[in-house]
Amino acid sequence: MTQTEKDTSSGRDIREYKCSRCGHSDWEDRGQALWQILHDDREEFEASKSILKPTNGPDSQTEAPQPKPHSATIWGRLLALFTRSRHRQ
Repeated sequence: MTQTEKDTSSGRDIREYKCSRCGHSDWEDRGQALWQILHDDREEFEASKSILKPTNGPDSQTEAPQPKPHSATIWGRLLALFTRSRHRQ
């Protein structure tokens, strides 16, 4: 089978395959598309930045709370995608 189409416009990674000998075609939904994961993570990061913005100004003596590490969420999602694709092969 050869891959004939890859569509991520819906936010899902959908691939279509076709057999050149018999003409049979099939498709698979490989989960959330990478651009969608990155987009969602960026929105989450921007939202957390706006929440943590200090309101008293730069000369205030209070410490701003540390943001939670957002990189763990994106890496966890990416690793899950790659792990899933390995098991399907």
